[in-house]
Amino acid sequence: MNTDKDDFTLLEISDTGSIGTRLTATFFDRRFEIYGAYYRLWYTLERILDNNGDVILEVVDPSSESGDQKIVGTRFDITDDYQDPRSGLRLDISGWYNAKEGIEPEYLLLDFNTTAYIPMGKRSTWVFNYFHSDAKIFEKGETDRAIVADEMGLDCETIVDADDKQRCNELIDTVVDGNTYGTASALGGFSRLRSYSQGRYSGAHSRFWGTEFRWNLTDEFTPFNFYLIRDIRTAIQASFFYEIGSTTEKTSDLYNTTRSSYGLGLRMITASGAVFRGDFAYGNEGFQPNIFIGYPWEL
Repeated sequence: MNTDKDDFTLLEISDTGSIGTRLTATFFDRRFEIYGAYYRLWYTLERILDNNGDVILEVVDPSSESGDQKIVGTRFDITDDYQDPRSGLRLDISGWYNAKEGIEPEYLLLDFNTTAYIPMGKRSTWVFNYFHSDAKIFEKGETDRAIVADEMGLDCETIVDADDKQRCNELIDTVVDGNTYGTASALGGFSRLRSYSQGRYSGAHSRFWGTEFRWNLTDEFTPFNFYLIRDIRTAIQASFFYEIGSTTEKTSDLYNTTRSSYGLGLRMITASGAVFRGDFAYGNEGFQPNIFIGYPWEL
């Protein structure tokens, strides 16, 4: 996590695909939910690119990689409104089982997400969120760097440029760390640490705290029809937020390095439950706009 804005590489993949299914059972007017899901994805790594999009290394004999996840989870909801809560508490707990496949490890990802809503006047809400994610290893994956490089088709020693060679080796180190400790839910993107790119920071353990003031500028019931979108607008909302998070491979190192985001947003709330959201966040790596559907901290 202790990196600069330009300290990253890009992976170019092809032949990507995924399938999945989810079953949810709800009880007591959606106060309590349990769910199970299965997802499988596949892809082929083609090449490594630097932060400018220039090729660092072509993969030797690229082959398809795949993996699956089996998920069980539950939600406890004691808010005043399931779609657009203004008071109450919501708790989500989920487990994501990742089977050993190829050089990858067998591990369980445990996510815990709790959000408190405090009404402020008749229209507005002050929201607090705490999220943590931990990977529990059952069986390590391959940790020999030479074998990992060979399986991925990466021959870093053929790279002439010293910086590019280092980036290639750092990618192998990242894979070895994931095979050793597992990988928790990442921080960065539309939901948590919004001033950073999607999945910017990852490790075996993640911690996140956030607060957001949601100021409803209107309280209405206005039908609208915009091309393919037909709904009823119930509110125009402004938001002001601050977030801080940490990711590490070992729990003892949590909070040694943190990253934060702050900013403001503008949203349209609809009767169907859709939230059309534009956020404008700032952090250590600069300014980042986000346009998304749905409230933050829900994913």
